[in-house]
Amino acid sequence: MGQAPAPRGRRAKACEDCPEKRQLELIQRLSRTGYWEYDPEAGVALSPPSADLLASILGADAADGEALLQAIQAPEPRRFQEVLDQALAGRLSVQIELRLGCRDGSPAYLAVRGEPERGDGGGPRLVGSFQDITREKRIESDREAVIGQLHALLASLPLGVTAFDEELRLIFWNEPIYDILGLPRQAVYRYARFEDLIRYPAERGEYGPGDPERLVRERAALARRFEAHRLERTNRDGRTLLVEGFPIRAAGRIAGFVTTYTDITERKRREEEIARQHDILRTIIDNFPGAISLFDADLRMAACNEQFKTLLDLPDSLMDRPDLNFEDLIRFNARRGEYGPGAVEEQVAAIIARARDFQPHHLERARPNGTVLEVRGTPLPGGGFVTTYTDITERKRAEERVRHMALHDNLTGLPNRLSFNDHVELAIERAAAHGQRFALLFLDLDGFKKVNDSLGHDAGDRLLVTVAAELKAAVRETDVVARLGGDEFVVLLHDIESAATATEIAADVVGRLSAPFDLGGAEVRIGTSVGIALHPEHGACRESLLKAADQAMYAAKAAGRGTWRVAAPGG
Repeated sequence: MGQAPAPRGRRAKACEDCPEKRQLELIQRLSRTGYWEYDPEAGVALSPPSADLLASILGADAADGEALLQAIQAPEPRRFQEVLDQALAGRLSVQIELRLGCRDGSPAYLAVRGEPERGDGGGPRLVGSFQDITREKRIESDREAVIGQLHALLASLPLGVTAFDEELRLIFWNEPIYDILGLPRQAVYRYARFEDLIRYPAERGEYGPGDPERLVRERAALARRFEAHRLERTNRDGRTLLVEGFPIRAAGRIAGFVTTYTDITERKRREEEIARQHDILRTIIDNFPGAISLFDADLRMAACNEQFKTLLDLPDSLMDRPDLNFEDLIRFNARRGEYGPGAVEEQVAAIIARARDFQPHHLERARPNGTVLEVRGTPLPGGGFVTTYTDITERKRAEERVRHMALHDNLTGLPNRLSFNDHVELAIERAAAHGQRFALLFLDLDGFKKVNDSLGHDAGDRLLVTVAAELKAAVRETDVVARLGGDEFVVLLHDIESAATATEIAADVVGRLSAPFDLGGAEVRIGTSVGIALHPEHGACRESLLKAADQAMYAAKAAGRGTWRVAAPGG
């Protein structure tokens, strides 16, 4: 066996040097395609250019047909010979890929094609071509390796993955889809039709009610649009799937699409639980008997109720901001004087600093309109805080009324004995600190019982109110007039220069209360007896001072009433 025999005759000789032959050889070299012939007697023969090409593929010297057969790695020689013999016997075409061994030990690959024809002697033979496809096979091998790695990667994912080609035939899938989609294994194979696979969930009702075949057609029509999509659906066992589809593009055209199937049942359950808790929180906030606000760890407004806007008198232009934060709210309040006088930015900075400390706080704040707010702030575990605002304006007024009732005479509105005692104690402390003198006047009305018995208790009450007014008119605003009970009154004279000041005021009181009083058409006359005690001459404590003044008052009564007396030295 050797190279193909040279063509016979002058015509053949001339053809060896013709331009067409040179062009053919150039094409063979560039396309790495060779020519071969085979007959049973001569075996495989190669033209010189084809032998050179084969040698270059193998990294060896020029080879003949035997070299071609020898280069084919076992068990390829036997298979190649069998293919040639079968093709020759049955006058069949040859189409086979062969693996060859290169000199450096690496493989090379040939795509061999051939056709039967009659030889010069009339016997059958085969002629054909071989093409070097080593590069393509290596690329394919690399691609298969990458695909294998991709398969291994996707097989380990907890989500299902399918890929369909442009004809909606299945070209890839991973193990989780059997469980996630509930597909029988015999239904999943390469090039399975999209319609055949989705028929299973359609018949189970996972696409909703209706004829399954109609649903399959509708879904297939959507799939053929090859548009990206994202949807949720509930499968046969109640699990919720997130289905996401992405078109595959190759060479600028649609080549299919990839779909992922993620079991989001647990996530949906958590989302629903969060939504339920949010609804509960929203109900609590909306029905809270006051204002309530919630700021997150970044001091951004997370929630509030309608009462928050109403009670704090906040405009919609502020509250409708999508990114309202605590600083915006504080600056708005500071600018309208909610926090009293002072530099706005200094107030804002101080309040923001306290807020970022996220400590519980409880305070009362009087708004410029007179509303009193009780403010309670509670930090949240993850950062941020909840603040409640309660209008206690009425409660404060009620508290003030209760306080007033506890410390004042219900009839005259003057301080009562309890309140007067506190005033005296404060006067003693002030005197000890600053050396100020003060005096006590103890008064008992003369003739009050007669008026009360003759004209009735209502008239007596009106008389007591009038007496209280006269006493207040007789002293300074800084002095204190109190009713101890019945017709007994006391006066605390602050910061007097001498006993003469106290006696002058006592004389004025006696004169005022000696004048006639008009009690609704009835003119009555009463008087008063006044006892005077000075601090510290007549006592260093409240009890001793009141006792000295009381004794001096009785001395005035004993002197004929309608007069005053100063307590004896030493009480």
